[in-house]
Amino acid sequence: MEERRISVADFSFSVTGEPFVSFIDRSSAFKDFFTDRTPDFALRADLDESRICASEAYVSRVICYEISFEGIDCSYGKAGEMIYFDMKSPDRKSVLILLWKPGASVVDCTSGKYSPSMTRFGMWMALNMLCITRNCAAIHSSVNVCGGKAAMFLGESGTGKSTHTRLLRERYPDMFLLNDDSPFVRVGEDGSVMVYGSPWSGKTPCYRQEKFPLKAMVRLSQAPYNRITRLSALQSIGALLPSAPPAFNYVDETSDMVCNFVSDVVSAVSLYHLECLPDYAAADLTYRTVFEEGGRD
Repeated sequence: MEERRISVADFSFSVTGEPFVSFIDRSSAFKDFFTDRTPDFALRADLDESRICASEAYVSRVICYEISFEGIDCSYGKAGEMIYFDMKSPDRKSVLILLWKPGASVVDCTSGKYSPSMTRFGMWMALNMLCITRNCAAIHSSVNVCGGKAAMFLGESGTGKSTHTRLLRERYPDMFLLNDDSPFVRVGEDGSVMVYGSPWSGKTPCYRQEKFPLKAMVRLSQAPYNRITRLSALQSIGALLPSAPPAFNYVDETSDMVCNFVSDVVSAVSLYHLECLPDYAAADLTYRTVFEEGGRD
């Protein structure tokens, strides 16, 4: 079976199976993420779709979380002793199913003809299942780097993350974008926190195979004024948790892992709440607070 090895967050992933291998080969997002390293984890797309769909464990699965996008319905939960994630195509003619034993280094997947959107999201979900076992996860955010350190900007879609990071880069030309949607954050054994570019960057193509120490995190909200506040540890957990893979909070095994991860991040990294207008004054306030004064060095 054909294999591709990709490196994300300093982990090596073996990816096998026609849907994922073909997607990786067609997508320019992965060109800087190939590696020859011995795999830490594996994603294997070799399960028979019809057999898995008819299996007792899948038929009697417990649905804990559901989401839809682009006409694709997704659910996450328990299938027997396994955690599952599935994605149904808009025409309901195909179902992509991930199966994972909590804590294992392998995610198994059905093999079929899946759309690029299903394949891309399925791979992202599989990598997060594997990474969370090693204190690492993708965080929905936009990340700028300045002076060798990174700041992450969090918020729901439409709150202005990309706009704010763009204003910062326009105002401070030495600053650059690391990722505009789904960087990975990893907590080291020594407690240090690094942020990594990834092959997933939303609507802004920015696929950097680079990593930087995470200096600070900022949760944005729109307001008719500009004000930034440093959050307490408990407030920081509440601000960061919604930006981690949300499905993980609905199954005990992954909920414990993501809560430990978030706690470790906020114990090492300052988190702020920025209420702001989409203007350069807000960018200046962020720069002074986060890059000049703030963060835990």
